[in-house]
Amino acid sequence: MSNVTPIFPDESDHSSGELIEQAPIELEGLRSDCVVCGADLTTSAVYRRLRVCPRCRYHYSISARRQIAALADEGTFKESSTWIQSLDPLEFSPRASYRVRLLQDQTRTGLTEAAVTGTCSIGGTESVIVVLDFGFLGGSMGLVVGEKVALALEMAARKKLPAVVVVTSGGARIQEGVLSLMQMAKTVIAANALHKKGMPLIAVLGNPATGQVLGSFASLADVMFAEPGAHIGFAPFREIQEAEQRRIENDQYSSETYFHAGLIDRVVDRESLKHELASVLDLLSPEFKLAASRRSKPPRAEPTPREPWEMVQLARRPDRPRARFYIENIFTNFVELHGDRVSGQDPSVIIGLARLAGESVMVIGQEKSVEVNKNDHGGIRGDILPEGFRQATRALKFAERFRLPVITIVDTAGPRLGLEQEHRGLAVSMANTIDTMSSAEVPTISVLIGEGGSEAALAFSVADRVLMLQNSIYTPISPEQGARSELRDSDRAGEIAKALKLTSADCLRMGIVDDVIPEPAEGAHASPDEAARLLKRSLMRELIEIRNTHRRTLVRRRQKKFRNFGEYGSRIRQAVRGELASWRAAMTAGVRVLRRRGGSDEPEPDEAIGEESEVSTERAEE
Repeated sequence: MSNVTPIFPDESDHSSGELIEQAPIELEGLRSDCVVCGADLTTSAVYRRLRVCPRCRYHYSISARRQIAALADEGTFKESSTWIQSLDPLEFSPRASYRVRLLQDQTRTGLTEAAVTGTCSIGGTESVIVVLDFGFLGGSMGLVVGEKVALALEMAARKKLPAVVVVTSGGARIQEGVLSLMQMAKTVIAANALHKKGMPLIAVLGNPATGQVLGSFASLADVMFAEPGAHIGFAPFREIQEAEQRRIENDQYSSETYFHAGLIDRVVDRESLKHELASVLDLLSPEFKLAASRRSKPPRAEPTPREPWEMVQLARRPDRPRARFYIENIFTNFVELHGDRVSGQDPSVIIGLARLAGESVMVIGQEKSVEVNKNDHGGIRGDILPEGFRQATRALKFAERFRLPVITIVDTAGPRLGLEQEHRGLAVSMANTIDTMSSAEVPTISVLIGEGGSEAALAFSVADRVLMLQNSIYTPISPEQGARSELRDSDRAGEIAKALKLTSADCLRMGIVDDVIPEPAEGAHASPDEAARLLKRSLMRELIEIRNTHRRTLVRRRQKKFRNFGEYGSRIRQAVRGELASWRAAMTAGVRVLRRRGGSDEPEPDEAIGEESEVSTERAEE
């Protein structure tokens, strides 16, 4: 990511109507030194080809055709809608004739309008491409630009091709009045038609990316990249300063600012842009599916018996492998996405596209940080912000649109509590995640790798298959909080841990999880690579089993499973009897202690407690 201060484009990049590789590079208009760092540009191939300073990486304006040449596989671009010409529908001429200005820009740029559209191959994936040229009337969206963009997106929907839009636009085409405004609705409708066909829309925001283009089809993209230091925002920079009535620094209105606000996925250098686009297109155009040589499941290994409090401590170990480790060691071609597209980015939640044994999947991970939580428990902090729940919801909807299986990796102490979180919509964002997870029409697998804390763990675990690593825990409240609440002593957390039934064995017995994945003998922290290998095998096996189930059947079974938790049956009856037996033993021991302390010679009340337990059991069964 670049730290270059954004500069409003002041260079018009002149090129002929042919691709750059097919014509000599025009030296006219090229700079000899960088306006930012003063580096010599005359000998730089990167600057000549991509208009990027080799030293400070400042990105200068680039023409539409040069941009296409940099992104499209050689010889594959075929332009579309070349016959559409701009007119002057309102005869707009308060200062200079609009027709004259159009003719001047057509002569200077070699374009008929600000948009160049067509089909091409990007990294081997056939795509529709739309590029707006800032050098033509600021890349603004008038009647022709709106029509060409809509036609291109409609062509992508008709041919079932992904679409890539590269935006450098400086505002509204006021010369065409309210007719220009109508193009926002037109292009949004075309983008929605593409979405309904299940085809991806990827946007690249250049310098600048503002106005009606950003407020319409560009912001509906499934994946949004931006160039370093680009000026991004709906209102032009000068209008923002007028509205704020104060000086606004350039870096407050840049691609980096947009990224930290959770509004774009990545800031990508122009030299790496083709690779990033090709990677995403490759993941969203899957060619391979997992297959098993045999359907039999391996015998379930007997877990090493451990006390609940010992498992709590193992699940919280600082050196226990976390979500990002498993993502890097289980999945390939991982392309991380960022932001909730509303207000921010939660570093505790990772979302992205990846491949599992060649099959494209959506990965959602809860990542604990190295920061030690000094509140109730001694584990590593991993509480989820409202933005994290919204990121997960966004990823689930993304996966559903492109029919991608979802794998969630759960490891969190719970949601972040506080007044600020409440005001940012903690409850509603959590509810929306549960709702989206429960109704997503794609295969879903959740795996608890460490601490499955309360509502945050549940929101990421309403899945077709729920797995737990052997030494992970799943609990509605931390043992420390439970001990403080029930026993008025947080130091007695070990006692509460046993009562909470939070171990993987307990959860499997109650049907909360579907399978327990064995860990190395000493725990996942002792051999992280082996733990990753065992988890990968389990994920592949589970995915093969549920992948070909009809999507509506998946949803029906998933919702029925979670609907039936708490429904009284043989399993619940057995659990109730077990709890009553534990309660009876505890009461008996307590009464004996009290009798001894009081020096009473009365007989022990075992019989009375037994009768009370039987009555309680009968009432529970009724």
